[in-house]
Amino acid sequence: MLEKQDYEEIARLMKVVVENEITPQLKTLAEGHQTLLETLAPKSRVEELEEEVSFLKSVLKLHSEELAGLKKAT
Repeated sequence: MLEKQDYEEIARLMKVVVENEITPQLKTLAEGHQTLLETLAPKSRVEELEEEVSFLKSVLKLHSEELAGLKKAT
């Protein structure tokens, strides 16, 4: 069985590992996440663009149909 001193040494080593390995990695991950959040377009803007694209697609379809009709007429 381990002695109290052994447990204290294990705890000290775990703190060192957390400080030197895990904490820096978590900070890097958080920084990357923040960068992603800053560069993403807001949801409202995306929804706005989706509506515009949908409208433009419908106009393009209408114009294509009209052009096809005009080509048949000539």
